[in-house]
Amino acid sequence: MRIGILGPLRVTGGHLRGARLRVLLIRLALEPRRVVTAESLAEDLWEEPPANPVAALHSLVSRLRRELRHQGMREGLDSVLVSHPAGYLLDVPPEEVDAVEFERLVRAGRAERDPLRAAAVLRSALSLWRGAALADAAGLPFAQVAAARLEELRLSALEARVAADLAVADPVADPVADPVADPAADPAAAGALVAELEEVVAAHPLREPFHALLMRALRAAGRRGDALEAFERARRRLADELGVDPGPELRAAHLEALRAAPQEKAVQAVRAVRGNVPAPVTSLVGRREDVARVRSLLSAARLVTLTGPGGAGKTRLAVEVAGGLAAASGVWLVELAAAGDTADVVAAVRATVPAATPEPDGDVAARPAASPLDALVEALAGRELVLVLDNCEHVVDGAAAMAERLLAGVPGLRILATSREPLDVPGEHLHPVRPLALPAEDAEDAEDVDAARALEFPAVALFAERASAARPGFVVDDSLVADVVAVCRELDGLPLAIELAAARLRSFTVRQLAEAVGERLALRGGRTAAPRHRTLRAVIGWSWDLLSPEERVALRRLSVFAGGATAEAALRVCGAGLETVACLVDRSLVVVAEPDGSADRAAQTQPAQVRYRLLETVRAYAAERLEEAGEARAVRDRHLGYFVEVAEAAEPGLRTAGQLRLLAMLDAERGNLDAALGHAVRTGQEGQALRLFMARLWAWTVRGRGDEVARWARAVRAVLGGVAPPGLELPHTLCVLLASDEPYASPEALRVVEESGHPVALWAWIVGVRPAGGAVDHWRRALAAMRAFGDHEDPWARATGLLMGGIGEFEYGRAGAAGPWLCAALAGYRALGERWGLSLALYWLSLAAENRGDAAEALTLLEEAAELAGLLGGMEAVPLPLMLRVRLAQLRARTGDLAGAEWELALAGEVADRTRDRLAAARVRQAAGEVARRLGSLGEAEGLLVEALELVGGQADVPGQFLSTVHVELARVRAERGDREAAWRSLRSALVSAGRAGDETVRAMVLEAVAEWCAAGGDLPRAALVAGAARTLRGLDGVRGLDAVRGGVPERCSEGDIARPKLRLIRAVARAPNEGRG
Repeated sequence: MRIGILGPLRVTGGHLRGARLRVLLIRLALEPRRVVTAESLAEDLWEEPPANPVAALHSLVSRLRRELRHQGMREGLDSVLVSHPAGYLLDVPPEEVDAVEFERLVRAGRAERDPLRAAAVLRSALSLWRGAALADAAGLPFAQVAAARLEELRLSALEARVAADLAVADPVADPVADPVADPAADPAAAGALVAELEEVVAAHPLREPFHALLMRALRAAGRRGDALEAFERARRRLADELGVDPGPELRAAHLEALRAAPQEKAVQAVRAVRGNVPAPVTSLVGRREDVARVRSLLSAARLVTLTGPGGAGKTRLAVEVAGGLAAASGVWLVELAAAGDTADVVAAVRATVPAATPEPDGDVAARPAASPLDALVEALAGRELVLVLDNCEHVVDGAAAMAERLLAGVPGLRILATSREPLDVPGEHLHPVRPLALPAEDAEDAEDVDAARALEFPAVALFAERASAARPGFVVDDSLVADVVAVCRELDGLPLAIELAAARLRSFTVRQLAEAVGERLALRGGRTAAPRHRTLRAVIGWSWDLLSPEERVALRRLSVFAGGATAEAALRVCGAGLETVACLVDRSLVVVAEPDGSADRAAQTQPAQVRYRLLETVRAYAAERLEEAGEARAVRDRHLGYFVEVAEAAEPGLRTAGQLRLLAMLDAERGNLDAALGHAVRTGQEGQALRLFMARLWAWTVRGRGDEVARWARAVRAVLGGVAPPGLELPHTLCVLLASDEPYASPEALRVVEESGHPVALWAWIVGVRPAGGAVDHWRRALAAMRAFGDHEDPWARATGLLMGGIGEFEYGRAGAAGPWLCAALAGYRALGERWGLSLALYWLSLAAENRGDAAEALTLLEEAAELAGLLGGMEAVPLPLMLRVRLAQLRARTGDLAGAEWELALAGEVADRTRDRLAAARVRQAAGEVARRLGSLGEAEGLLVEALELVGGQADVPGQFLSTVHVELARVRAERGDREAAWRSLRSALVSAGRAGDETVRAMVLEAVAEWCAAGGDLPRAALVAGAARTLRGLDGVRGLDAVRGGVPERCSEGDIARPKLRLIRAVARAPNEGRG
C-alpha cells in the first residue's frame, strides 16, 4: 500500500471519497506507525470542534475503514487504521508514504559524495512530487505548517540536485570532486541547467541559492557576461524588496564570475559516454512512483530486476529509468529477445557496449585464450557503467550466470534487468511492474463513473492519451467514461493491451470496442512492434512456449477459477502442487494476492490464505488451451464439486463467532461460487445447483444481498424438475418460493418450509415470500413458527426464536413484554459471538427503549447495532446497515444532536445514492426532512419529504411502516407552517398506511401525531382519547413517544377511554374534519 500526499491524495488502487476522510488519512500519514492522539486529531480535522469530538472522530475512523474496504484498494487495507487507547495510528511502513520516502531520499542524496549518484537520488526524490503537498487539506492549519516544511525541503533538495548536476557538468564547481573520475566541463549540460534555473529563479526571486547556481551554470556554459548581469539583477531585487545586500554564497559566485578564466583542474578528465538508451517517443503514464523507486533502488543496489507479466510495460519503464541515469562509461540497453543461450547473452553485451571489445595489445598472443565471459569481465573491469538487460525470461539461466559474474568482477557496474521471472542472483532487488491502477470495480456504481475522477487512474489516463493520438480530438467525457473503464478493466490495466485497444479507435467507437473486448487476444499493434508484441496472443504465447508440460497443464486448468484460488483449491481442482504454482508465479503468469485482513482478527482462528489468480488476458488464453485439450467439462465439474463442499462446510459456521472469517472467505470465493453455480445451471446438474444455492443462502442474507437470492433462485428454478431430488426437498421448495413471480405462495410450499424446522429456511420465507392471506397473517404465522425455536437444541436457533418472540410482542401491542424476550435473545447471540443476531437484537431493544421514552439507552444500543452491521456487510449491504444509520440520524435529531444527525445522513445519503436503492434513498430523505424541520427549515423539510414519497411512488411492496412515518413527519411540518388542513390530510394517509402495515407500534406513533394535532387545535378531550389509544397499542402505562411528550399531549384519559375499541377510535378520528378540525 502506498499513500501519496505530495500532491492530491493518492492511495494505491483506489479513489477515496469524502473530503474529511481524505484529511484524516493525510493527517495520520504524516506520522506513520506513530500514535496521533484523539485530541490532536480533533483539533487538526475540525476548525470548529464538534459537540462530541471523541464520538465524531470514532465515527469518522469507522467511516474511513468502511470506505477503504468498499473501494477494495488493497486487501486488508482498512485494517491498517489501528485504534489505540490514546488515539489512532496508520500501521504502514513509513517508506510507503511518499513524503517520508522523499525525506529519506533527500538525506541519502545529500550524503552521497559522488555527484552523479547524488543527482540521481535527488532526482528520484523530487519526482515523487505531483503538485502542492497536502493539497486536499490545504485550508487547515496543521496542513499549512506541514506543507510549508515540505515545500522548503523540496526547494533545498532542488538546490542540491542542481548543484550536483552542475558538479557533473563543470567539475570546477565541485570542491570535493575526484579529478580523475569526474568529467570535464560540458557546456551543453550547463546550458540545459541554465534554462531550468531561469524558470526557478523567476518563481523564487528572493531565494539566493538559486541565483548563485544560475550564475555558476552561466559561467560553466561560457556566458560569463550573463552571469555578471544575473548577479546585478539579484542584487537590485534583494535591495528593492528586502533592503539587504547579497549574502556570502551569492558574493562567492560573483567573484568566480569576475575571474578571467576558471581555474582548471590539474588532470584532464574524460567526457562521460552517453550510451545507447533511446529517447522515448511517447510519454510514460502512471509510472512516476515506479521510476522514483527503481532509481532509488539502483542508487543503493547493483542489480535490480523489473518483473511482471507480458505487456505490463517493463521495457518502457526500464528505458525511462535508464534515461535519467549517468555513468562515465555509459548506460547501455542490451536487447536479449533474439538470444538463445548463455553465449548469445554475452555476445549481445559485447556487440552493444563498445568498451566490451577492447583493442588488442601486443601481449594478446602470449595470454591463454579466455572464455567470452571472462574476456567481457576483463574488458569492463575498472569502468563505471550501467547495463539494461531487456527480456531475460527465455534465457534466464544464461542472463543470471553472466550478471553474477560481471557484478563480482566489475565493481563499477550496475544492472537493470527486465524479465517475467527473477534472475535469482545474490544481491538482486525485485521491483514488480504491476498493471496500471483502475477505478474500483463496483457494479452498482459503474454507470455513475465521473470522467474527471476516472482520469486520475493511470489506466484510463493512458487510454485517453493514446486514443487522442489515434483519433485527433478524442476526449474521455462522462458519456464515454463507463465504456472506457470497462475496456481498461477487461484488459487488466496492462499498458500494452490498452495501447493496442486505443489504436483501434481509428476504426471503432468506444462502445464497439467495449462490446468487442472479448476478442482481446486478437488486438494488433503497429508494424514496427516486435513480433512478440503485435498481438496479446503473441505476448502470452511467448511465455506459454517457455513452460514445461506440467506447467502448461496447471495453467490451462487454473483458467476455470474466477477471482483466484487457494493452494488447496488449485491442488484439488487442477492437480497443481504448490511448487508448480510457484513456478508460474515466478514466470509472471500467476499473480499472488495477499490475504484479506478485513475480517475481525479477534474472530480468526487460522491465518488467511494466500490466493493465486490469472490476469484476464492470461486466463482467456489458458481457457482456449483448456478447450483444445478437451478437458474443459471435466475440470469445471471438479471445480463445481469442490466449491459445493466449501460452501456447505462453511454454512453452519456463519451462525457462530467465526462468521466474519467465513464471510471473508466466501467473499473471496464469490467469483468461483458464482461460476460454479452458473456451470451447474448451464449443464443441468439439478442436485448440485440446489445444494450450492442452499449453502449460499444464509451468507447472501447476512450480507444483505437479496437481489442475488432472487437472481440465482430464478436461474436454478429454470433447471428444476417437478419433483425434488431425494433429500433436497427443502432447497427445492425454497428455490421455487423465492423465484416465484406469483403474488402469493401455496399453502403446501409453506408447509414444507415450516415442517423443515430449519431456521434459515423460515427466515428466508419471512423476508422473501408473500403468502396468501396478506402480510399481517404471514407475520403472525411466521412468528409462531419461529417462537417454537425457543427451546431448540441449537443455540443459534434458540436465540433466533427468542428474538422473533420479542418482535412479535413489540409489533402486536405488547411492547412492554418484549424486553425479556429480546434480552434473552441478546444474551444468546453474545454467548455465540454471532454478530448478525446481535445487531438485530440490539436494534429491536433500541426500538423498545425509544418506545418507553429512554432516548439515551436507545441511542447506545443502536450505535452498537450499527457498528456490528457494518462489520457484516458494509454500508452497501442494504437494508440493514444503511437503515440503522438512518435510524441513528433520527435518534440523534430527537435527542437534540442535530449536527450528529446531519453527519449520519450525509454518510447514509452518499451510500444510498450509489446503491440506487430507491427505498433506501427515500429513507434518507425522510430522515433529512425530520432534521430540517427540527432546524426550523420547514420549506426544505417539506421538499425532502415529498421527494421521499415520489421516490417510492408506484413501487410495489413499500413498507407501510415507512409510508406512515413519512406522512406523519409531513403532517408535523405542515402543522408548524400553519396549514392544519393539509396536515390532517397527511395524517389520514398515515392512518391508512399504518392499517396496512399491521404494526401496532406504528399505529401508536400515528395516533400520537393525531393527538398532537388535536391538542394544538384546542381539542383536549379528543387528544386525550387518541393518546390513550396510542398507550394501549404500545402496551405501556403511558404515552412515551418522544414527539408526543414534547407536543404536550396530555396523559389524563380515563380507564374507560383507554378501553374503547380501536375501530371506534379511528372512526372518531376520521370524523374530525367534519367537526371543526379541532
